[in-house]
Amino acid sequence: MAHGTDRVRLAVLALCGCLAPALVLAQERARIGLNGEWQFRLDPAAGGEAQGWHSPGVPFPDTIRVPGCWQAQGFGEPAGNLRNHYSGHAWYRRTLSIPAAWRGKIVMLRVGGVTRRAAVFVNGTRVGEHDGFSTPFSLDISDALRPGADNTIAFLVANPGTAVTESPDAQKANDPTGMFNYIGNWGGIHGNVALEAIEPEWIDEVAVEPEVASQRVRFRLAIRSRESGPAHPARVEVEVDGRRASATLSVRPGRGAQADVTLAMPGARLWSPDDPHLYTASIRLFSHGRQRDRIEQRFGMREIAARGSVLLLNGKPLYLRGFGDDNIEVLTGVPPASKQVYLERLRLARSFGFNAVRFHSMTPMREYFEAADEAGILVMAELPVAYTMYLLPHRDFLRKELERILRLHRNHPSFLSLAFGNEFNLRWLKTEQERQTFRETVEEFYRVGKSIDPQRLLLSNDGYVMRPTDMVSLFRDPPGDVPAVRHEFGNYYCSLPDISLIDRFTGVMAPSWLEEKKRWVERSALQELYPTLLRNSQRLLHLGHKYQIERARMLREFTGYHYWLIVDFPGGTGEGDSWEEGWFDYFWRPKGVTPEQGRELNAAVLLIAGAGVNDRTMWNGSRKRIPVYVSNYGDADIQSGVLSWQLLESGRRVSGGETAGITAPLGEVSRIAEIEVEAPSGDSARQLELVITLRSRQATHVNRWSLWSFPREGLLKNAGIPVTARVKWEGLRRLYPFIQDGQPDRKGLLITSVLDDEAARFLHSGGRVWLLADRAQFGRAGDAAFFPASGGALGTLVRDHPALAGFPHEGFCDLQFYNLLEGAWNFPLDNWPRELSPIVGGVRTTSSFLSKRKDLSKTGYILEAKAGEGRLLVTTLRLRDHLDEAYPEAVYLFDRLLRYVAGPAFDPRVEAGEEHLRRLLVR
Repeated sequence: MAHGTDRVRLAVLALCGCLAPALVLAQERARIGLNGEWQFRLDPAAGGEAQGWHSPGVPFPDTIRVPGCWQAQGFGEPAGNLRNHYSGHAWYRRTLSIPAAWRGKIVMLRVGGVTRRAAVFVNGTRVGEHDGFSTPFSLDISDALRPGADNTIAFLVANPGTAVTESPDAQKANDPTGMFNYIGNWGGIHGNVALEAIEPEWIDEVAVEPEVASQRVRFRLAIRSRESGPAHPARVEVEVDGRRASATLSVRPGRGAQADVTLAMPGARLWSPDDPHLYTASIRLFSHGRQRDRIEQRFGMREIAARGSVLLLNGKPLYLRGFGDDNIEVLTGVPPASKQVYLERLRLARSFGFNAVRFHSMTPMREYFEAADEAGILVMAELPVAYTMYLLPHRDFLRKELERILRLHRNHPSFLSLAFGNEFNLRWLKTEQERQTFRETVEEFYRVGKSIDPQRLLLSNDGYVMRPTDMVSLFRDPPGDVPAVRHEFGNYYCSLPDISLIDRFTGVMAPSWLEEKKRWVERSALQELYPTLLRNSQRLLHLGHKYQIERARMLREFTGYHYWLIVDFPGGTGEGDSWEEGWFDYFWRPKGVTPEQGRELNAAVLLIAGAGVNDRTMWNGSRKRIPVYVSNYGDADIQSGVLSWQLLESGRRVSGGETAGITAPLGEVSRIAEIEVEAPSGDSARQLELVITLRSRQATHVNRWSLWSFPREGLLKNAGIPVTARVKWEGLRRLYPFIQDGQPDRKGLLITSVLDDEAARFLHSGGRVWLLADRAQFGRAGDAAFFPASGGALGTLVRDHPALAGFPHEGFCDLQFYNLLEGAWNFPLDNWPRELSPIVGGVRTTSSFLSKRKDLSKTGYILEAKAGEGRLLVTTLRLRDHLDEAYPEAVYLFDRLLRYVAGPAFDPRVEAGEEHLRRLLVR
């Protein structure tokens, strides 16, 4: 097992927060931070305890930084996409001096997290164990410590099991598994570590229960005592912003006591994602005539409740504009133990309009909750149950994690809900007895959770309806009696892989999936074009964001979504090849979208135009009636609002209008107007922008959509050469009566839907052939999708070419191509001459759901080639299906192409060999 390189260590240290303060619970508690360098030794044979490796006399060959995982610091051998991987036992050891002043104190070892299991030794004595990688833990090590001398602390850490590589339906539930340890079976001390000295009578637990309606907050306190003697009186005092309240209690040494303190908070500022105001409570314990302990507890005045299917925050309807997080840490493996890192990430997410996050089968670290409290992000956490099969084998472990999670994180106002796992599909279980036991376990977990934290929303799972549950997370069809959010929302649209990121992978993961795609790009001679294709795929992804979110906001039965995902997901795991579905890349950098564009989509108050993605084109001079809706989850009802709209061309106002007296109730989707948009007249096609604005006393809300208009007049009257069509297509003859049936003229143009022997002979004799490829003839009917779903990606490129003269585009297929491209034929060009660059085409991924490989493929929708003396134009777009009045874009594009292929500019430069034409030939 080799120690890793310096570059891996540096990459890890950049994110792991090694110098961050560790678990400060009170200003007046003495503390020694233990982050930093520790002695380290792997123990493959698991015999270190018997050999006394917890003692300082045994040499350790390596050092390691805490916090962090050992794989990310170079320990282990290459495995899959991991530069280093090791499963087994390992030792951490550190010797330090403990102050003499700590004599008589209770000394707690505070550990932010270990994966998976830990045993702790102090001066050779085993002082405790912990099995629970989702949660921090504390151990009382007072009896084994020697104040005023050097002391040796050692951890024996084990991460049994293997990394997940099989698809979900084939995984074995040998060890508890969630997204924390899904990409890699991480090992090590991943949380901040510290020693803390406290009085032998101390404040052990605090539960903060805000009561917004009554403007007060209740503190439930647990006091512990390790002193001897009879019961004695004590007092606890709580102070918040100069307000004080206290309670007296009787403490029994060795057993402790409970106390409730209620503090009035008149006029309290409420916590919400838009105003994440936090209060700090100073809590003091007094006994024996002096202060024994003091801690500070942050909290927010907020209440979450459900009223039927409505989710309420502080009494107002709440819409969760959430993102999904799969714990994707390509540098450090484990999540960084740094509040600052999370603050930066969550503030970035807030700048894009998100107000919530759902963690897939994972609960984040304490530092994450602290950052979410400040940034204003609601956290939906889960037990580490990646899929159905992981629950029953680890029921006892998970119940303990459930209890610890609720106790540790219940005071964070950002903590919205806890689910018991991901996608509980009972069909994956083999017997009805298993299914019954499963349901009983969910019911038990619900009862346990409510007994600890009655105010927390508990979900049986994310993905399916299973009772009991306070809320559901579903793809569709919510039950209607509890709030519902859209589960893993967004149809898993992806952008193309960004091969420019390869050099940024300086940590635990080696981006082999990107390197493979880079080799394909080089073999395909696309090095210069690929950045443009990538950027256009990101533009398409953002169009998908807008399309999906606006559709979701029209669904009154849902109260939010979790857009899947916030960052891209790497290849080589149980999820197959990579999923570049993130709003941001692997390193939390936005993918071609600005915060302003994100906020416009992820708005609390969202304007929605009734023109769908298939209804964005018009004839010049025509009018289109467009209903306008508003999904209002702002601060209040909209009353006496003013709706205005304008149609812009290149930023210049073409037309517009205004409607006053707009009303929209809070928590509703309301139809507020119907506007009539008139396209400009003239003989040129145009790209337009519809901008709708709603102004009220509270705020101004804006949204925008692209439209395209095309001239109705001016179709080609005479081609100048004979044109023959062998297509049974009535619309063609109606629009172009000069097109004839029969045998093509040797100097003319043949329009055909199949390239049969006769058409091939005409082509080789020097004729012009326009192949309007019939998808059914090639067995690929409808394989193209404008928005490739389930992990697919498409980057299109529209060339400035005479064939498209006058057709408006910005270099890629925007929604003016939606009806033409959806259900068309992806014409594969991988085996055609590399020099052949389609007029309209691109690069796509060829994949299915959870594919182990997502290969890249060149595709064409409009292309031209020489064939001996002949000239060939191939189109696979759905021109034939849409050549009528309802589709101006199809009529206009067909006319542009007809002019080109029948005119003098039609002069392809790249030769299509016989082997290429044979692929098109239909016999």
